[in-house]
Amino acid sequence: MTHAHFAPGRRTFLASMGAAAALLPFAGAGRAEGTSTTRRYVGLYFNGAWDVLLGPDPRDPAQSYDGIDLGTDALAAAYRDPIPVMMAGQEVLWGPTMASLAPHADVLTLFRGVNMNTVAHPAGRAYVNTFIPPSGVVPKGDSMGTRMAAAGAYGDLILPNVSIGMPTFNLVFPPDVTGVRLDRATEMTDLLEPLGDMPLSEATLAALRMAQDEVEGCVHEQYGRPPVEDLQIARDRMRQLLSNGYGESFDLAADADLKARYGITNPGASNDPAVIAATVWRLLETGLSRTITAQLQTGLDTHGPEWATQQPQRQQAGFDALAALLTDLRQDDPNLDDTTVVVFSEFARTPKINGRGGRDHHFAGSVLVFGGGLRRGVCGATLEQTLGLAAIDVATGQPDPAGRVLLPEDIGATLAHAAGLSHDPFRTDPLLDWIA
Repeated sequence: MTHAHFAPGRRTFLASMGAAAALLPFAGAGRAEGTSTTRRYVGLYFNGAWDVLLGPDPRDPAQSYDGIDLGTDALAAAYRDPIPVMMAGQEVLWGPTMASLAPHADVLTLFRGVNMNTVAHPAGRAYVNTFIPPSGVVPKGDSMGTRMAAAGAYGDLILPNVSIGMPTFNLVFPPDVTGVRLDRATEMTDLLEPLGDMPLSEATLAALRMAQDEVEGCVHEQYGRPPVEDLQIARDRMRQLLSNGYGESFDLAADADLKARYGITNPGASNDPAVIAATVWRLLETGLSRTITAQLQTGLDTHGPEWATQQPQRQQAGFDALAALLTDLRQDDPNLDDTTVVVFSEFARTPKINGRGGRDHHFAGSVLVFGGGLRRGVCGATLEQTLGLAAIDVATGQPDPAGRVLLPEDIGATLAHAAGLSHDPFRTDPLLDWIA
């Protein structure tokens, strides 16, 4: 029997961090020899389905395509022309919304033509949460963040796994790595405040701590053993979180340098990709966490004329925030040898513009992986004339009619294997030729 551990809120934080840790096997114990125990993982989600023609998989507007409407005339001048970028010694076109990421092309593996196998938002969101095919709209398996949190040592972390604006799932890993879920990045400041309105005296706090530590809990009545040690770990983590002065680190308004680096104009704007990316950075910089999954951008489901304005502007805002985060991450890990940043959306948008002036849903998506122990370059492709799914030679990443189409689980298995984890849950072999 397996037990699903869903993301706790603030008031269930203590329980989620350890109250049942003794109930499940320590899946991280099977790490491969030599893998880093301090690897950082960041998963960033663009909600609504991005238009890959404006970002990861563009076309040259100087050419004509049988099955693609570029919609150039409807776009502002800044979004009409793709940019050439060198990746692994090859010139590659990127969409104009990704221009700020060009300095980080040397650490990017760009997966194109990934068959998302759905054009329904709930199913697509479930798929990219776990990188395992869902059962209808129900996610199967563990969230990728949960899996990666278990890949390294996490005993020194107060928040081993954080999820911002996304559901998080844990089926087989220790409860310690179940994601602490924040609905919004700005809730981090709330998490760092004591629950009571009135400050308690030190004597009262000491009495409360003593009473808490004497409680063994009732979990043993169902499972046969009192998880005393796990409860104590959870309590210690919460006490550290509330007493170590972390609040200042998440007061974005007070940090002029951080605001300038990320382009933050309103630190209280909870949906601003800049605020979200800066919060991710602070979670990593403070050492509170090494695994964070976040919904970085929203509002990309552009079926109507808003496609021409909102889609490129919102993509660019998300990629600009990502670029700032990568710059900070590379200060202490220049080649991202011990850092994995995965960027994804639930699927793509149609190559043809519909009668309303927008784009509908399309299977052929893209996934960006910065670092992750992967070989740099482009793996995968879409059909040049139609943006359709293309079979590839998975060893070279180039189109090959005798090959096969990439799937999200190919990427999930590859990331897991590169991190020293089992790839068995993905039911496919990793792309070994793409592991550095």
